[in-house]
Amino acid sequence: MKWISILTVAMSGLAATAYGQSLESQLATARQAAEPYMNIDTARRDGWRPFGGDEPLMGQHWHQRGGVDYASGAPIDPRRPSNLLYTDLGGQMQLVALSYNVRIAPGEPVPEGFVGSSDEWHVHDVAAFIAAAGADRPLLRGLAQGWLDREIAQRDGKTRLAMVHLWLIPNPDGVFASHNRTLAYLDLGLPAAWANGAPMASARGLALAGPNGCDEALEGRLWVANVDRSTARRLMQGCEQMADFVQEGLPGDMATTNARAASAWMSFDRFLQDTLTADQKRRIAAIAEHGMDHGAAEHH
Repeated sequence: MKWISILTVAMSGLAATAYGQSLESQLATARQAAEPYMNIDTARRDGWRPFGGDEPLMGQHWHQRGGVDYASGAPIDPRRPSNLLYTDLGGQMQLVALSYNVRIAPGEPVPEGFVGSSDEWHVHDVAAFIAAAGADRPLLRGLAQGWLDREIAQRDGKTRLAMVHLWLIPNPDGVFASHNRTLAYLDLGLPAAWANGAPMASARGLALAGPNGCDEALEGRLWVANVDRSTARRLMQGCEQMADFVQEGLPGDMATTNARAASAWMSFDRFLQDTLTADQKRRIAAIAEHGMDHGAAEHH
C-alpha cells in the first residue's frame, strides 16, 4: 500500500554531519555522483525506485533499497544521496535534485550538514503524520503505530525526518532551497528566467496548469485529511477552473503570466481553506514541511 512505502522510505536516513573540505568541493562531488543518473534507466538498473507523487515545484523522490544509511554523528557523503528527485519536463523524466536525509528526535537540532550555513533543512514529523492519517482509520493507525514503535521509537526515538535538497538545475532561491519555482515554468515551456523575482504564488498557479497539476496539488492532502468524495470532487473542480484560467492566458508576456498565475493560486487557496474543516486542515498541517535553522530546534 502507498502509505507503507512512504513510511518505510521516510525513516531511511540516519543522523549525519558535514563531509568534505569546502562547500564548492562538496557540490562538485555531488553533481559528479549524480551524472550517471541523468539517464533514468541507469537509476532503475541500480535499484532506484519512485515513491510518492511528482510534488509541485519539487519532483518525485526515488529511493534505493538498501541505500545510504548514515550513522548518528557520521559525516554526510555528497557521493551518496538518500534520494534522487526526478520530474516530468516536456514528457521526459529528468533528474533535477538530490536529497540527503537525517533522522532526528523531537526537539533535536539538525546536524551541520554541508559546509557553511546555506543548506536549508525541512523536517517531516513521522509520528504526527501517522496520528493525522490514522485518526479515523483504526487499521492503518494500528499497523503504522506498531511499525513506528518497533522500528524507531523503542530503538532511538528519532521520529522526525530532516531533509535537505541539492538542486542540479538553476534555482533562483538557492542550491539548497526546499522548492524550485522554475519547474512550473519549464513544465509549461516558459522561460525559467520568468521565475526570477516572481512571487511563489505565481509558480504555484502555473503548477496547477501543468499536466496533472491539480492531482499533484491535492491528492496527498486530501488523502491525509480523509475528505469525503463530494468534497474532493468540489475541490478538484475548483482547482481545474483555476488551471484553465491560467492556461487561457498562455502564451503571454512575463508580467501578465505571473500576475494571472498568482491570482489563480490565491483564489484556489482561499477556496481550499474555506472548504476544509478545522480538523482536516490540522491533519494536513501535520505533514507539512517545517523549516529549521542550524543548531536550533524547531519552533512551533
